[in-house]
Amino acid sequence: MTVSTGLITESHQKQFQEEGYFILEKVISEEHLQIIRDACDHLIDLMHQEMDRLGTDHIHISHRGKRYHIAKKFDQAPRLEEYVLGDLMAEICKATIGDTAYLFYDQYVVKAAEKGIKFSWHQDSGYLGFLHRPYVTCWAAVDDMTVENGTVDVLPYSTVGVRSLVEHIQDPETGDKTGYFGKEPGVTAIVPAGSLAVFSSLTFHRSGANTTDKMRRAYVTQYSPAPIIDPETGQPKHLVVPFLKDGIKVVS
Repeated sequence: MTVSTGLITESHQKQFQEEGYFILEKVISEEHLQIIRDACDHLIDLMHQEMDRLGTDHIHISHRGKRYHIAKKFDQAPRLEEYVLGDLMAEICKATIGDTAYLFYDQYVVKAAEKGIKFSWHQDSGYLGFLHRPYVTCWAAVDDMTVENGTVDVLPYSTVGVRSLVEHIQDPETGDKTGYFGKEPGVTAIVPAGSLAVFSSLTFHRSGANTTDKMRRAYVTQYSPAPIIDPETGQPKHLVVPFLKDGIKVVS
């Protein structure tokens, strides 16, 4: 399958198939980028309210003023669905996983100034714990991304030598899972705000610590070619929001 839209070229598709990723610079519209930023502020405010209600400064792996992981809240912030279920994501899905797509997951990953910690090499699929069809991750740079503020690195398939799910080992202190322990540095996404790193759920990636004096925000959306069902429970894992059918958006 090849779909050239002018934005996503056959070269991008080939790189995704052969190396597991591609990068698109400054492709998110200014309007949508502002929506994403406003939504991030809104959802952090809601998390602070919940922390206050519970009398705590942390919920799961989110810590007030240090780092925030806010997942599966795309429908709880004004207009965020316009980006998550919009034309840009539709074109990426068609070019990577095909004409049928479901929103599987969304998450803000926010590293506060001089406090955000790094994340080790992993495959997104490594966090599910069971075999499934690979899905696609769209990692959006909400701020300008640099080595200093902890941007994402990806390992091309040809570098790591595998393109299948491998066993991951969990760190008991951080909860992070690691599946690659080699010395390869990967490809670093030094990109301006509004850019996307697009990669397979089987592609190894990591991110560094934020050592700057400014907040570093990324927004991740993931799309699967079919519902992902947990074999133990028989229930869908995370979200199953219909997005594309026969290449046509099924949501407004």
